[in-house]
Amino acid sequence: MNKKIRYEEPKMPESLRKLMEIEDERPRKKKRPEEGPRNTTKNVKKRPSQASSTNRVKKTRPSQERTERPKKSSSQPSNQAVRKTARPAGQPPRQTSKARPSTKAQPTRNPRPRPEQDGQRKSSQARPSQARPSKARPNQRANKPKKRPVARQSKRRPMNLRSIPSTILYGFTLLINFLVSGGDKNKYIKGDRREKLDKRFYRILPVAFVGLTVLIMLAVLVHRDQTTSLAENRELEQKPKFTISSFVTGKYSSKQASYMSDQFPNRAGFIKTKANLDRLMGKKEINGVYLGADGYLMEGFKAEDPNITKIKVDAINKFASSNKSLKVSMMLVPNKVDIYSYLMPKNAPVDSQTDYLKAVSSMLNNKVRMVDVEQTFNKLKNSEQLYYKTDHHWTTDGAFHAYTDFCKALNIQPTGQNSFNRSQASDSFKGSLYYKTGAEIGKPEDIYLYLTQDNAPVITKYYDTKKKVPSLYDSSKLSGRDQYEVFTGGNHSQIKIRTSVETERKILVIKDSYANAMIPFLATSFSEINVVDMRYFTGSLSDVINNNEVTDVLFLYNVNTFNSDSSILSINE
Repeated sequence: MNKKIRYEEPKMPESLRKLMEIEDERPRKKKRPEEGPRNTTKNVKKRPSQASSTNRVKKTRPSQERTERPKKSSSQPSNQAVRKTARPAGQPPRQTSKARPSTKAQPTRNPRPRPEQDGQRKSSQARPSQARPSKARPNQRANKPKKRPVARQSKRRPMNLRSIPSTILYGFTLLINFLVSGGDKNKYIKGDRREKLDKRFYRILPVAFVGLTVLIMLAVLVHRDQTTSLAENRELEQKPKFTISSFVTGKYSSKQASYMSDQFPNRAGFIKTKANLDRLMGKKEINGVYLGADGYLMEGFKAEDPNITKIKVDAINKFASSNKSLKVSMMLVPNKVDIYSYLMPKNAPVDSQTDYLKAVSSMLNNKVRMVDVEQTFNKLKNSEQLYYKTDHHWTTDGAFHAYTDFCKALNIQPTGQNSFNRSQASDSFKGSLYYKTGAEIGKPEDIYLYLTQDNAPVITKYYDTKKKVPSLYDSSKLSGRDQYEVFTGGNHSQIKIRTSVETERKILVIKDSYANAMIPFLATSFSEINVVDMRYFTGSLSDVINNNEVTDVLFLYNVNTFNSDSSILSINE
């Protein structure tokens, strides 16, 4: 018969008990509920003694088969008895406390008195019981089956409209930082916020790209084609016709590309935005226009291939040789870039128009008279305004001095300046260069007209519009955007002007827009003036000469137009 043996814990020495009391009086940190047992007496969470890892006892569930007494750590002496009895095989184990250690001593059959000191009681409470059954109420939270931890999955939130402005601002910040410091966003955005903004940015980016593409396509379909661009002072490309031959040669593709570029929706707005950015960055050249001193806007000049220039001059020589009875003259008017070159920005890559004029003059034969106005303009440039500041044309004063030089070259008595009344037509003129920059740089200017004192009658016939008017000016153009068109109503393919001057001399002017301001002065020296603009004229010059009994011919161009335009090559057709 097996006899039950009671285990009795040896008495603790007095010196060790004092050490335990001193250690228990130290303040201890509170533990989380899941990290250790809860003290039922004082609601204070005790931490087990910090012993070495080799002497630490692992907490395990009591096995139903093993009945041996658990090993006891030598570093944690206890003054409380632990009852361990043998259990018959097959008998279910008693309920033990897994969450809360028992703090009450179990009754024994032969109790014996023990010292009830605070140090011993605290020591027994601090150490959880591992094998002794507990009469305390079991912890329901601890008995509940623990849920298996599931990896936290990040749920993708739907895109919020509030995040769009912050994302746009974030993208703009990246752009500015890219220009300044090379795009290192780690320097100014924290890691957590940077990750959130990056996710929003790359989530919205494809949606914004697709939406922008759709908007551009719709704008292109709805946009109406424009014929001219006042901002660029040129004709815009129109939609080309598709043919197999043009497609094979590549002409259709090139024209289609030019058409898409010229007819892009809000083209003028994009040009203006780019111009303002260039101006903020301190550039002195915007869209081919130089920002000169004293408020002058100037176009540059790049001389073309001398061989091309020679071809143009040869066409004029051929025309003069074919019409020996005519007195042929040529006037190439220098631009502001030549007369006011000292107002140009320093080191501007501009060719010399003086050298260009000398080269053209040397190519002309002796049947063509070259009228030089450059010397006269250089003398008057500091005393009179010969060119508009915001336009590429000369002023009425400049045209009058050129008219005087032309009459002297032909041995004709010019009409004096005192014979005209100088009248202000506008004080709000903004020229072509004002709009060409895109940034609308410059101040409004004045336009003056030279009106004859005797109000000599004239009859002006426009062949393209089939209109006849008793004036050389069109005042309705003063309310439009290009007020320079007040002279002869702008550019026309062919004009015929009859005056009251008693002379047999009739002149044919082959010209560009510079001649528009000079024609009113020619009307005081010739009985009839025929004007042809080769850029728009589709007829035959020989018919004009023969049908109107022309005696003089004047080729009047400014240097920039003659250098870049090739329409003069058709004068012999």
